[in-house]
Amino acid sequence: MTHSPQLSGQNRRAVMQWIGGASALGALTPMVPAGAQTPDAASSSTVTSTAPAPRFAYVGTYTSGGTAGGPASKGIYVLAIRDGGWTPVQTVASANPSFLAVHPNRRVLYAINEIDSYLGLPTGTAEAYAIDANDGRLTLLNRQPLSLSGVTPAHLAVSPDGRALAVALYGGGAYNVLPIEADGKLGKVSGIEKETGAGPDAERQESPHPHMVLFDGTGQRLLATDLGTDRINAFTLADGKLALLGRTSVAPGSGPRHLALHPSQRFLYVVNELDATVTSFGYDAASGKVGEQRQRVSTVPEGYVGQKNAAALVMHPSGQFLYATNRRLKSDHPMADSIAAFRIDASNGALTPLQHWSEGLRFPRALAMTPGGSHLYALSQKGDTILRLRIDPASGTLDQPVQVAQVPTPVCLVFA
Repeated sequence: MTHSPQLSGQNRRAVMQWIGGASALGALTPMVPAGAQTPDAASSSTVTSTAPAPRFAYVGTYTSGGTAGGPASKGIYVLAIRDGGWTPVQTVASANPSFLAVHPNRRVLYAINEIDSYLGLPTGTAEAYAIDANDGRLTLLNRQPLSLSGVTPAHLAVSPDGRALAVALYGGGAYNVLPIEADGKLGKVSGIEKETGAGPDAERQESPHPHMVLFDGTGQRLLATDLGTDRINAFTLADGKLALLGRTSVAPGSGPRHLALHPSQRFLYVVNELDATVTSFGYDAASGKVGEQRQRVSTVPEGYVGQKNAAALVMHPSGQFLYATNRRLKSDHPMADSIAAFRIDASNGALTPLQHWSEGLRFPRALAMTPGGSHLYALSQKGDTILRLRIDPASGTLDQPVQVAQVPTPVCLVFA
């Protein structure tokens, strides 16, 4: 869907943003009108980033599966960012590169291949690419198979020291660690943590389904979700091996998908795919322990009818706002494809719903934030588009939508 900001009148925008009531499970919390300030919104949330401004955008895609009717994806798409515009640079052939991560030195890109076989064996793979500092083009360094039966990897994360790559294996029911060599290449799998168990949803939770991995601020601990067993797992990472530190349960049948850690390292948030909620927990950075559940808030508005399906979760770098997506499955509700925005109370991490945005979205599977927090990017898997939304620095609400790129079946966006 091509968007022109001039086409959005006041009546349409009022409908698309769905400013009204929102559901906080256990309590009804009124939403804040778009553009309105809450009492504690006097200061700007814009963050001064120490990282260089991004010059290149890298888009992971599904090379198998439906699109919006355009050509099928070929792999990883490289685009140059110039004066706010995005220009295609390169298309790299890769099998289902569904998630990407950039090395802390910004010279290497890593991708997982969400596949179930490689060279005749039941496993997914991970790839390493050198990034050309001049034009952003990618050159394959190497490709490594994951652990045997480690099929359909779903997510990856590079350790803050740049020495290890962690991978969540959705189909393989496990987590892997691969060492990163001095030249950026991936070594063979050095650590495997296998999960067991199931959840109450017979269709989606018949076995463990690790979905995301996230290093905390210390870089010594790995937080991870398991959609199949309704658990958040905490591991320590040492010498290329994972050791279980603890498990925290979420509501049965909720299906924890993605995590976001507050910049203070005091609060942890998880978006639950199956019941479309965000659950908050305390987090002790000194011990790596996830605390008790503090709050559970719906990502869909009050009165929503139809199947729920939440996906992405992104923290604003200021720690003041949190954003989650909903994807349309079996629902005719106008907010079935939407972004839910929340304000975060700095004292206790509590969430207050702010807004739902749906304009220009079609099955938004992923979100990405600019380093300074000025804009949010939404990737429409079934719309083949990447939408940029301005984040109001005072209120955290979204406005000024602009389509910056058309990419077949986009599902991940990173910058370098």
